[in-house]
Amino acid sequence: MPVLPFRTCNPVELGQPLGSYAQVLEVPAGADLVFLSGQTPIRADGSIPTDFDEQAEVVWRRIEAALAAVGLECRHICRVVTYLLDSADAPRHARIRARYLGDARPASTGVVVQQLFNPAYRLEVEVTAARPPAAGAGDR
Repeated sequence: MPVLPFRTCNPVELGQPLGSYAQVLEVPAGADLVFLSGQTPIRADGSIPTDFDEQAEVVWRRIEAALAAVGLECRHICRVVTYLLDSADAPRHARIRARYLGDARPASTGVVVQQLFNPAYRLEVEVTAARPPAAGAGDR
């Protein structure tokens, strides 16, 4: 599956991003958007790790599995929204997220919240991905 030709930019008026994301990302015409529900750190067996890094790994493995179920990979992610209980966990999450995203620079939002659906969750991540258009489709 070809890499999506996302057009990204970081307008001077917005300043440089504070992390590995794009201020603006444009999905090519003809691409199909795929929306994942917020992924939480619950394992398939129902267990929830207590360590933040383990929770983040579970979340990103779930994202990989959900994308794979529809024939996509993390490189197809165009938007990420991260909900954290503690802003101090942001650098740790960024490090783990970077391993899954590689060189991809999706549009991103981070939010610190008081509590998530299950009090044991320390983060939740939702993503939007884009399936490349069929060959010749969506030419601009």
